[in-house]
Amino acid sequence: MNVSAITVKQLRVFDAVARHGSLTRAALGLFVTKAAVSVALRELENQLGSPLFDRRNNRLILNACGAQLRPLADDVLQRLATIEGLFSGESVGGRLRIGASVTIGNHLLPRLLGGFLREVEMPRPEVIIANTAQLCRMIEGFDLDAAFVEGGTHGAALAVEPLWRDRLRVIAAPGHALADGRAHALAELGGGTWILREASSGTREQFMLRLEGALPGWTLGLEFNTNEAIVNAVAAGLGLGFLSELAIADALAAGRIAAVALAEEYGRSLDLVVAPGKYQSPLLARFLEFCRGWSPLGGAAAPRPARRDSVPPDLP
Repeated sequence: MNVSAITVKQLRVFDAVARHGSLTRAALGLFVTKAAVSVALRELENQLGSPLFDRRNNRLILNACGAQLRPLADDVLQRLATIEGLFSGESVGGRLRIGASVTIGNHLLPRLLGGFLREVEMPRPEVIIANTAQLCRMIEGFDLDAAFVEGGTHGAALAVEPLWRDRLRVIAAPGHALADGRAHALAELGGGTWILREASSGTREQFMLRLEGALPGWTLGLEFNTNEAIVNAVAAGLGLGFLSELAIADALAAGRIAAVALAEEYGRSLDLVVAPGKYQSPLLARFLEFCRGWSPLGGAAAPRPARRDSVPPDLP
Protein backbone atom coordinates (compact mmCIF):
# COMPACT_ATOMS: atom_id res chain seq x y z
CA MET A 1 0.00 0.00 0.00
CA ASN A 2 1.34 3.42 -0.99
CA VAL A 3 -1.10 5.94 0.46
CA SER A 4 1.40 8.82 0.25
CA ALA A 5 1.31 8.60 -3.56
CA ILE A 6 -2.45 9.19 -3.81
CA THR A 7 -3.20 12.33 -5.82
CA VAL A 8 -6.08 14.78 -5.86
CA LYS A 9 -6.72 13.79 -9.48
CA GLN A 10 -7.18 10.17 -8.44
CA LEU A 11 -9.62 11.12 -5.70
CA ARG A 12 -11.61 13.28 -8.12
CA VAL A 13 -11.76 10.40 -10.59
CA PHE A 14 -12.85 8.00 -7.85
CA ASP A 15 -15.56 10.43 -6.71
CA ALA A 16 -16.84 10.93 -10.26
CA VAL A 17 -16.96 7.20 -11.00
CA ALA A 18 -18.76 6.57 -7.70
CA ARG A 19 -21.38 9.20 -8.57
CA HIS A 20 -21.92 8.16 -12.18
CA GLY A 21 -21.27 4.41 -12.02
CA SER A 22 -19.53 4.61 -15.38
CA LEU A 23 -16.10 5.47 -16.71
CA THR A 24 -17.63 7.17 -19.74
CA ARG A 25 -19.96 9.43 -17.78
CA ALA A 26 -17.25 10.18 -15.21
CA ALA A 27 -14.94 11.25 -18.04
CA LEU A 28 -17.62 13.54 -19.49
CA GLY A 29 -18.16 15.12 -16.07
CA LEU A 30 -14.44 15.70 -15.58
CA PHE A 31 -13.81 16.85 -19.19
CA VAL A 32 -11.10 14.23 -19.71
CA THR A 33 -10.84 11.07 -21.78
CA LYS A 34 -12.23 7.73 -20.69
CA ALA A 35 -8.69 6.32 -20.90
CA ALA A 36 -7.43 8.96 -18.44
CA VAL A 37 -10.18 8.05 -15.98
CA SER A 38 -9.43 4.34 -16.32
CA VAL A 39 -5.70 4.87 -15.72
CA ALA A 40 -6.22 7.11 -12.67
CA LEU A 41 -8.68 4.67 -11.10
CA ARG A 42 -6.41 1.70 -11.73
CA GLU A 43 -3.45 3.56 -10.18
CA LEU A 44 -5.52 4.41 -7.09
CA GLU A 45 -6.65 0.81 -6.65
CA ASN A 46 -3.06 -0.41 -7.08
CA GLN A 47 -1.78 2.08 -4.49
CA LEU A 48 -4.46 0.98 -2.00
CA GLY A 49 -3.95 -2.69 -2.81
CA SER A 50 -7.66 -3.27 -3.28
CA PRO A 51 -10.35 -2.88 -5.94
CA LEU A 52 -12.88 -0.18 -5.09
CA PHE A 53 -15.68 -1.17 -7.45
CA ASP A 54 -17.46 -4.33 -8.55
CA ARG A 55 -17.96 -4.56 -12.30
CA ARG A 56 -21.57 -5.50 -13.14
CA ASN A 57 -23.03 -5.31 -16.66
CA ASN A 58 -20.80 -2.41 -17.73
CA ARG A 59 -21.52 -0.54 -14.50
CA LEU A 60 -19.11 0.14 -11.65
CA ILE A 61 -20.68 -0.41 -8.23
CA LEU A 62 -18.89 0.62 -5.03
CA ASN A 63 -17.75 -2.41 -3.05
CA ALA A 64 -17.11 -2.44 0.71
CA CYS A 65 -13.65 -0.84 0.36
CA GLY A 66 -14.97 1.82 -1.98
CA ALA A 67 -17.81 2.61 0.38
CA GLN A 68 -15.28 3.17 3.18
CA LEU A 69 -13.22 5.48 1.01
CA ARG A 70 -16.16 7.54 -0.31
CA PRO A 71 -16.79 9.79 2.75
CA LEU A 72 -13.04 10.28 3.25
CA ALA A 73 -12.53 11.29 -0.37
CA ASP A 74 -15.54 13.61 -0.18
CA ASP A 75 -14.07 15.26 2.93
CA VAL A 76 -10.71 15.85 1.25
CA LEU A 77 -12.24 17.24 -1.95
CA GLN A 78 -14.63 19.54 -0.09
CA ARG A 79 -11.78 20.92 2.03
CA LEU A 80 -9.66 21.49 -1.08
CA ALA A 81 -12.54 23.42 -2.64
CA THR A 82 -12.64 25.58 0.49
CA ILE A 83 -8.90 26.27 0.19
CA GLU A 84 -9.26 27.11 -3.50
CA GLY A 85 -12.05 29.58 -2.71
CA LEU A 86 -10.10 31.16 0.11
CA PHE A 87 -6.99 31.85 -1.97
CA SER A 88 -8.77 32.76 -5.19
CA GLY A 89 -10.44 35.73 -3.55
CA GLU A 90 -13.91 34.19 -3.48
CA SER A 91 -16.01 34.75 -0.36
CA VAL A 92 -17.05 31.11 -0.50
CA GLY A 93 -15.60 28.19 -2.41
CA GLY A 94 -16.97 25.00 -3.88
CA ARG A 95 -20.34 24.10 -5.33
CA LEU A 96 -23.57 23.02 -3.65
CA ARG A 97 -25.18 19.69 -4.53
CA ILE A 98 -28.78 19.87 -3.35
CA GLY A 99 -31.65 17.42 -3.54
CA ALA A 100 -35.36 17.96 -2.94
CA SER A 101 -38.41 15.72 -2.99
CA VAL A 102 -40.97 16.53 -5.66
CA THR A 103 -43.31 18.82 -3.72
CA ILE A 104 -40.49 20.81 -2.13
CA GLY A 105 -38.48 20.88 -5.34
CA ASN A 106 -41.35 22.23 -7.41
CA HIS A 107 -42.92 24.66 -4.96
CA LEU A 108 -40.33 25.80 -2.39
CA LEU A 109 -36.79 25.19 -3.64
CA PRO A 110 -36.86 27.76 -6.49
CA ARG A 111 -37.83 30.55 -4.08
CA LEU A 112 -35.35 29.33 -1.46
CA LEU A 113 -32.47 29.27 -3.95
CA GLY A 114 -33.56 32.60 -5.41
CA GLY A 115 -33.26 34.23 -2.01
CA PHE A 116 -29.88 32.64 -1.29
CA LEU A 117 -28.38 33.47 -4.68
CA ARG A 118 -29.31 37.11 -4.20
CA GLU A 119 -27.14 37.12 -1.07
CA VAL A 120 -24.21 34.93 -2.12
CA GLU A 121 -22.22 34.92 -5.34
CA MET A 122 -21.43 31.30 -6.11
CA PRO A 123 -21.18 28.76 -8.95
CA ARG A 124 -24.44 27.32 -10.26
CA PRO A 125 -25.66 24.70 -7.77
CA GLU A 126 -26.37 21.12 -8.83
CA VAL A 127 -30.03 20.30 -8.11
CA ILE A 128 -31.73 16.89 -8.11
CA ILE A 129 -35.50 16.46 -7.69
CA ALA A 130 -36.47 12.89 -6.79
CA ASN A 131 -38.54 10.94 -4.28
CA THR A 132 -37.52 10.74 -0.64
CA ALA A 133 -36.10 7.22 -0.77
CA GLN A 134 -33.78 8.04 -3.69
CA LEU A 135 -32.59 11.24 -2.03
CA CYS A 136 -31.74 9.40 1.19
CA ARG A 137 -29.65 6.92 -0.78
CA MET A 138 -27.82 9.79 -2.48
CA ILE A 139 -27.10 11.50 0.84
CA GLU A 140 -25.79 8.23 2.28
CA GLY A 141 -23.57 7.79 -0.77
CA PHE A 142 -22.24 11.39 -0.51
CA ASP A 143 -23.72 12.21 -3.92
CA LEU A 144 -25.52 15.19 -2.35
CA ASP A 145 -24.49 17.71 0.29
CA ALA A 146 -28.01 18.22 1.63
CA ALA A 147 -31.57 17.30 0.73
CA PHE A 148 -35.05 18.51 1.63
CA VAL A 149 -37.56 15.69 2.11
CA GLU A 150 -41.20 15.23 3.05
CA GLY A 151 -41.06 11.65 4.32
CA GLY A 152 -39.17 9.30 6.63
CA THR A 153 -35.55 8.40 5.96
CA HIS A 154 -36.40 4.73 5.33
CA GLY A 155 -33.88 3.39 7.84
CA ALA A 156 -31.01 5.50 6.57
CA ALA A 157 -28.60 6.75 9.26
CA LEU A 158 -29.00 10.44 8.49
CA ALA A 159 -29.14 13.63 10.52
CA VAL A 160 -32.67 15.04 10.15
CA GLU A 161 -33.70 18.59 11.01
CA PRO A 162 -37.32 19.81 10.74
CA LEU A 163 -37.46 23.12 8.87
CA TRP A 164 -41.00 23.91 7.73
CA ARG A 165 -44.59 22.70 8.07
CA ASP A 166 -47.00 21.53 5.39
CA ARG A 167 -50.61 20.33 5.29
CA LEU A 168 -51.93 17.38 3.29
CA ARG A 169 -55.38 17.60 1.72
CA VAL A 170 -57.84 15.17 0.14
CA ILE A 171 -59.02 16.44 -3.24
CA ALA A 172 -61.85 15.52 -5.58
CA ALA A 173 -63.33 16.64 -8.89
CA PRO A 174 -65.56 19.74 -8.71
CA GLY A 175 -69.11 18.73 -7.86
CA HIS A 176 -68.06 15.50 -6.11
CA ALA A 177 -70.47 14.50 -3.32
CA LEU A 178 -67.69 14.71 -0.72
CA ALA A 179 -66.72 18.26 -1.73
CA ASP A 180 -69.75 19.75 -0.02
CA GLY A 181 -67.91 21.85 2.56
CA ARG A 182 -68.99 19.58 5.42
CA ALA A 183 -66.24 18.06 7.61
CA HIS A 184 -66.17 14.33 6.86
CA ALA A 185 -64.83 11.47 8.96
CA LEU A 186 -62.35 9.25 7.12
CA ALA A 187 -64.79 6.35 7.29
CA GLU A 188 -67.08 8.29 4.94
CA LEU A 189 -64.36 8.09 2.28
CA GLY A 190 -64.32 4.28 2.41
CA GLY A 191 -64.84 2.33 -0.79
CA GLY A 192 -63.38 5.13 -2.89
CA THR A 193 -60.87 4.96 -5.72
CA TRP A 194 -57.63 6.87 -5.09
CA ILE A 195 -55.05 8.47 -7.37
CA LEU A 196 -51.75 8.46 -5.47
CA ARG A 197 -48.03 9.16 -5.70
CA GLU A 198 -45.59 6.27 -6.13
CA ALA A 199 -44.85 4.00 -3.17
CA SER A 200 -41.41 5.47 -2.37
CA SER A 201 -42.64 9.07 -2.15
CA GLY A 202 -43.11 11.00 1.08
CA THR A 203 -46.74 11.82 0.23
CA ARG A 204 -47.63 8.16 -0.38
CA GLU A 205 -45.90 7.23 2.87
CA GLN A 206 -48.10 9.72 4.71
CA PHE A 207 -51.23 8.29 3.06
CA MET A 208 -50.31 4.79 4.24
CA LEU A 209 -49.51 5.99 7.77
CA ARG A 210 -52.40 8.35 8.28
CA LEU A 211 -55.34 7.35 6.09
CA GLU A 212 -55.11 3.76 4.86
CA GLY A 213 -56.14 2.08 8.13
CA ALA A 214 -59.27 4.22 8.42
CA LEU A 215 -60.45 3.75 4.81
CA PRO A 216 -62.49 0.55 4.47
CA GLY A 217 -62.42 -0.99 1.03
CA TRP A 218 -60.33 1.69 -0.69
CA THR A 219 -58.91 0.98 -4.16
CA LEU A 220 -55.75 2.22 -5.86
CA GLY A 221 -56.95 3.53 -9.20
CA LEU A 222 -53.80 5.12 -10.63
CA GLU A 223 -50.27 5.82 -9.43
CA PHE A 224 -48.11 8.71 -10.68
CA ASN A 225 -44.71 10.13 -9.84
CA THR A 226 -45.76 13.75 -10.36
CA ASN A 227 -48.26 15.89 -8.48
CA GLU A 228 -49.59 17.54 -11.64
CA ALA A 229 -50.59 14.17 -13.11
CA ILE A 230 -52.57 13.41 -9.96
CA VAL A 231 -54.30 16.79 -10.07
CA ASN A 232 -55.24 16.21 -13.71
CA ALA A 233 -56.54 12.69 -13.02
CA VAL A 234 -58.62 13.89 -10.07
CA ALA A 235 -59.97 16.80 -12.13
CA ALA A 236 -61.02 14.25 -14.75
CA GLY A 237 -63.10 12.43 -12.14
CA LEU A 238 -60.91 9.32 -11.94
CA GLY A 239 -60.79 9.25 -8.14
CA LEU A 240 -59.79 11.04 -4.96
CA GLY A 241 -56.29 12.40 -4.39
CA PHE A 242 -54.08 13.12 -1.39
CA LEU A 243 -51.53 15.88 -1.93
CA SER A 244 -49.69 18.73 -0.28
CA GLU A 245 -51.48 22.05 0.00
CA LEU A 246 -48.45 23.52 -1.78
CA ALA A 247 -49.04 21.30 -4.81
CA ILE A 248 -52.76 21.98 -5.22
CA ALA A 249 -53.02 25.71 -4.47
CA ASP A 250 -53.17 26.85 -8.11
CA ALA A 251 -55.59 24.12 -9.18
CA LEU A 252 -57.88 24.90 -6.24
CA ALA A 253 -57.85 28.60 -6.99
CA ALA A 254 -58.68 27.90 -10.65
CA GLY A 255 -61.57 25.62 -9.69
CA ARG A 256 -60.09 22.59 -11.47
CA ILE A 257 -60.37 20.51 -8.31
CA ALA A 258 -62.14 20.80 -4.95
CA ALA A 259 -60.89 20.13 -1.42
CA VAL A 260 -62.65 17.55 0.74
CA ALA A 261 -62.99 18.91 4.28
CA LEU A 262 -62.02 16.40 6.96
CA ALA A 263 -62.83 16.22 10.64
CA GLU A 264 -59.10 16.48 11.44
CA GLU A 265 -56.15 18.07 9.70
CA TYR A 266 -53.04 16.22 8.57
CA GLY A 267 -49.86 18.22 8.98
CA ARG A 268 -46.33 17.06 8.31
CA SER A 269 -42.78 18.26 8.69
CA LEU A 270 -40.59 19.23 5.74
CA ASP A 271 -37.07 18.27 6.75
CA LEU A 272 -33.43 18.89 5.96
CA VAL A 273 -31.25 15.76 5.82
CA VAL A 274 -27.46 15.53 5.73
CA ALA A 275 -24.95 12.76 6.28
CA PRO A 276 -23.79 12.69 9.93
CA GLY A 277 -20.22 13.87 10.31
CA LYS A 278 -19.99 15.25 6.78
CA TYR A 279 -17.57 18.16 6.41
CA GLN A 280 -19.50 21.37 5.89
CA SER A 281 -17.69 23.88 3.73
CA PRO A 282 -18.24 27.57 4.47
CA LEU A 283 -20.61 27.66 1.48
CA LEU A 284 -22.66 24.69 2.70
CA ALA A 285 -22.72 25.98 6.28
CA ARG A 286 -23.90 29.40 5.08
CA PHE A 287 -26.61 27.82 2.91
CA LEU A 288 -27.91 25.67 5.77
CA GLU A 289 -28.09 28.67 8.08
CA PHE A 290 -29.98 30.58 5.41
CA CYS A 291 -32.46 27.68 5.16
CA ARG A 292 -33.00 27.70 8.92
CA GLY A 293 -33.92 31.37 8.83
CA TRP A 294 -36.07 31.19 5.70
CA SER A 295 -39.85 30.90 5.77
CA PRO A 296 -42.04 29.76 2.86
CA LEU A 297 -44.49 32.50 3.89
CA GLY A 298 -41.82 35.21 3.95
CA GLY A 299 -40.16 36.85 6.93
CA ALA A 300 -38.42 34.99 9.74
CA ALA A 301 -38.92 31.28 10.13
CA ALA A 302 -41.04 29.97 12.98
CA PRO A 303 -39.28 28.17 15.86
CA ARG A 304 -38.57 24.53 14.99
CA PRO A 305 -38.24 21.32 17.00
CA ALA A 306 -34.76 20.04 17.81
CA ARG A 307 -32.83 17.97 15.28
CA ARG A 308 -33.36 14.24 15.29
CA ASP A 309 -31.85 11.12 13.75
CA SER A 310 -34.99 9.76 12.13
CA VAL A 311 -38.49 10.90 11.23
CA PRO A 312 -41.27 9.35 13.33
CA PRO A 313 -44.88 9.43 12.09
CA ASP A 314 -46.03 13.05 12.17
CA LEU A 315 -49.28 13.14 14.08
CA PRO A 316 -51.88 15.75 13.22
